[in-house]
Amino acid sequence: MRRIVALCLLVAAGLWAWGTEVWLLTVDGEIGSGTVSYLRKGLSEAAAAGAQAAVIRFSTPGGYLDAAMAARDALLDASLPTIAYVDREAYSAGALLAIACEHIYFAPGGVLGAATPVYFDPSGRMEEAPEKIVSAVRALFRATAELRGRNPDVAEAMVDRAVEIEGLVERGKLLTLTAGTAAEWGYSNGEADTLEDALALAGLAGATVRPFDYRWVDRAVDLLTRPEVSGLLIVIAVVGLIWEMLIPGFGLPGTVGLAALAAFLWAHFMVGLAGWESILFLLAGVVAIVLEVFVFTATDFGLAGLAGLVLIGLGFYTSMVGPFTQPDQAIWAIVSVSLALLFAIGGSFFLLARLPKTKLRLGGVVLQQAITSRASDRGTEGAWVGRRGVAATDLHPVGTGEFSGVRVDVVCEEGYLPKGTPIEIVRDEGFRKVVREVKG
Repeated sequence: MRRIVALCLLVAAGLWAWGTEVWLLTVDGEIGSGTVSYLRKGLSEAAAAGAQAAVIRFSTPGGYLDAAMAARDALLDASLPTIAYVDREAYSAGALLAIACEHIYFAPGGVLGAATPVYFDPSGRMEEAPEKIVSAVRALFRATAELRGRNPDVAEAMVDRAVEIEGLVERGKLLTLTAGTAAEWGYSNGEADTLEDALALAGLAGATVRPFDYRWVDRAVDLLTRPEVSGLLIVIAVVGLIWEMLIPGFGLPGTVGLAALAAFLWAHFMVGLAGWESILFLLAGVVAIVLEVFVFTATDFGLAGLAGLVLIGLGFYTSMVGPFTQPDQAIWAIVSVSLALLFAIGGSFFLLARLPKTKLRLGGVVLQQAITSRASDRGTEGAWVGRRGVAATDLHPVGTGEFSGVRVDVVCEEGYLPKGTPIEIVRDEGFRKVVREVKG
């Protein structure tokens, strides 16, 4: 009777598994930003499609820790069972992702571990990360193992050479698990020659395997989060937006700047680097620059403008680095942001010098009809030529001159004149009055 019941249960389980679907995701090569968006999308769509489980096949030497941490969170938050299949190797960051899965199966020859964090120094030589980073990564591995009911000491030994486990690894050596030792220490649910064998061990024999391929979106995220590409996007965004604020109306510079900013934030949000604090820094910086350009002064960047540039720089920087960002990446982020701000400042001064018709004060950003009416109140073009006065502000070259008690926006030919310099209007083009210093 018991045999009949067992046989019926086995047949029922087989029929149930035969009608189920399992999604297959592949993590091979270096783990980066694209891996995060790929896993998040794959796990989300698998759950939405009613898949019975998601299998992640690993063949990776590791990758960036910031990306691995975000991918680990995606695996821990998955609403369907996750199965790791170590097809070749799951080193470093790949070991963290495998441990984050609910079940782990090994292919013959598969290995898992060797996860101490490293970085490349300026000469290109690989060095182990400082103790502070090692400690943080060690805690991350331990917490992940505990959450999945595995021995946390084993996970720590993969990261820190100082961890010694009797009968497994001695002090001074990093731990790498083979299929046999992984099963002995609770880090493997079985060894399987093929993926189908692994599914059979997991009780999913006969399930339909649906591969989820790497998408163009994931490749785009990988590309846009590279330090050099991120730096280019920052330059385009900052220069475009500041130039747009200096030119009445909305045109090509603002459109290109907004597109670059959107691409930057989208890619860094996808990998979990850009947070609300980054958005707040950027918005506060833009507001400060708007106030500086349109309200506080028309002649140069004052305190509000400098504060705005610093806030924008912080917004971009915090979007590019995380708790485990490697030193070379952090340096790239600092260089990229600094160059972007320098280009923005230089480009703004170039624009002011080349396009002196630009109206910077808030009163100048008005409808053309209002500008025309104000121009008519000041008389016809040429009426101001020959008038003498003094520079009421520093001219860089744009500023304000005072002529018989009337303050007028002017542009000096010399490029710069200090406040109080005697000046004379040499050309009158309505709102654009060109002056030069009166000498002698």
